Amino acid sequence: MDKYQASKCLHCPIRSKIYCSCLDVENLKDFSDNAKHETFDKKVIILSSGNEINSIYNILDGIIKVYQLNEDGNQQIIGFLYPGDFFGSHEGGQYQFFAETVSQAKLCKIPIKKFRMHLSKNAGIRDKFYEATTNELSLAREHINILTKNSAEQKVLDFIRMISLRQHKMGQPINPVHLIMPRIDIANYLGLRLETVSRAFTKLKANNSISLNNFDSIIINNAIS
Repeated sequence: MDKYQASKCLHCPIRSKIYCSCLDVENLKDFSDNAKHETFDKKVIILSSGNEINSIYNILDGIIKVYQLNEDGNQQIIGFLYPGDFFGSHEGGQYQFFAETVSQAKLCKIPIKKFRMHLSKNAGIRDKFYEATTNELSLAREHINILTKNSAEQKVLDFIRMISLRQHKMGQPINPVHLIMPRIDIANYLGLRLETVSRAFTKLKANNSISLNNFDSIIINNAIS
């Protein structure tokens, strides 16, 4: 929980992918004085819907799931976030969702008051940040597009392809696809029963759409590299 040094921000593995990429060394140092690294184990709730917004987060490493609770108190997963994504939108006074670690995760945490100060005085970071906020809308679009598919097999295959594209965005190979999240979370996201998802994986393997390296490592056959 030590404060960043400017050199850490300069060599941040995701800096080129996020809004602070536009900052010069002097402004980056000023920005880094207000940012902290924090590492969390898996299954830790980072923020909760309805709580006052006090910080926003950039993902340095690991995966975060974003969800809301239905009337019965059950999770409805909206999406999965990867390194380079941010969460904890600064608009309004309260968080609108829950964010929980799927794996161990390292986050860059910035107090909201300090962040708003940087937005107000730096047009470059403000423009980059508002570009990044479209990610929240992208999560909703991805989710809707997958849910509209007719068959469970197509929904699961589209989900695997979506994660493959996330890997590619981070500079990783599109194959194999690493499904770190548990199958129950995949089922929740897709609006399917767990056993339906399991059968869909079996059918996709049988028709040679995918191959399984192991339980959480999938090869998309005939994938475009």
